[in-house]
Amino acid sequence: MESLDEISGEMVTLLNFHIHSVLQSTTDPVQQLAEADAACVYYQAVGICELLLDAEVDGFFHQLIRSAQTRHWVLERGAKLNPPPLKLLKASNARGFHAALAANQWELARQVARVSRTTCSDGTEYEDDFLAAHFLHRYVLAAPQEELRAILDRFEAVLEGGTNPRLDLGRHLLARDAAGCAQAFADLIEERSAKLQKMKRESIYATDSLFVPQSSIYLEGLAWLRLLERAEIPTEPEYAFCPSLARQTRYAAFAVTTFPSVPLP
Repeated sequence: MESLDEISGEMVTLLNFHIHSVLQSTTDPVQQLAEADAACVYYQAVGICELLLDAEVDGFFHQLIRSAQTRHWVLERGAKLNPPPLKLLKASNARGFHAALAANQWELARQVARVSRTTCSDGTEYEDDFLAAHFLHRYVLAAPQEELRAILDRFEAVLEGGTNPRLDLGRHLLARDAAGCAQAFADLIEERSAKLQKMKRESIYATDSLFVPQSSIYLEGLAWLRLLERAEIPTEPEYAFCPSLARQTRYAAFAVTTFPSVPLP
């Protein structure tokens, strides 16, 4: 197994490769979007490595911001293509949205939510995955409670008696039920842990260097913690995969230095 320092260098190299490819793929708009979508992933990986290696809080959050901005870039441009590349644009690809929330950048999260798809992309995503993301998009855009409850009702129906901690979190968040949120978030972390353990046993992806940062910090979990805290629902200072260092609210001002080269809203 490579050292974390070696993995970090590999993540930087791959990020730069995908950024370069975005800038070079101007004659193939779908390939350009695919390269940008990959850059969204590697921005997060680089930021996590910076946090793990050097407790670099500023770098971590700045890379999350770039990841979210890149997702917005993909969604905005992809929607103009005919036909739109649904595999790249599906709402359940929420990693950039989660990054904006985790970085405590609420207007950036709203920007991503506004350009996110509002219908399930048949053939590219499961409806329950779509509904989990769609609920959060509508929630940060301050949709009416009736609309949010209707999304959750459909989510429950699609599960056909199954369970999903995101459904429970949504229900308890709307009800401002602190105890319910605590249990549902614990279930989310347990689900994440079980998924990672299964991947280590069964998936070749667990041998990829990208698995190391992605399995160390859970951005969806961080995003939910921001939502709970903003709703003034108590949370614990430490959780597995969501350490306090990754939940800071203060960090250095963001500066535009690389793709997609846009300032914060």
